[in-house]
Amino acid sequence: MDGQPTLVGYLRVLEAHGWVQVPRSSDTKISYFVRGTNLLDRIEVVRGRWAHRHFNGTDWVRNPEARGADAASLDVYLWKSFRSGRK
Repeated sequence: MDGQPTLVGYLRVLEAHGWVQVPRSSDTKISYFVRGTNLLDRIEVVRGRWAHRHFNGTDWVRNPEARGADAASLDVYLWKSFRSGRK
């Protein structure tokens, strides 16, 4: 599976909800996205899948139910969980 079309779909959804990519080193294949009003939350994209992580004060914890493999599921998750709507 070529992850590029999936990543483009994720980028469109994340941008529409006001999330931006965190700068990263070139040696990692994981991309992280944050939203200014939710800095303790981030969306992680790796190998064509997305997951939500929340900082609990000591570590970034992944909610096992907050993940998916397509842009549509990410869109629904962001809408329901963050009421971020679209710009």
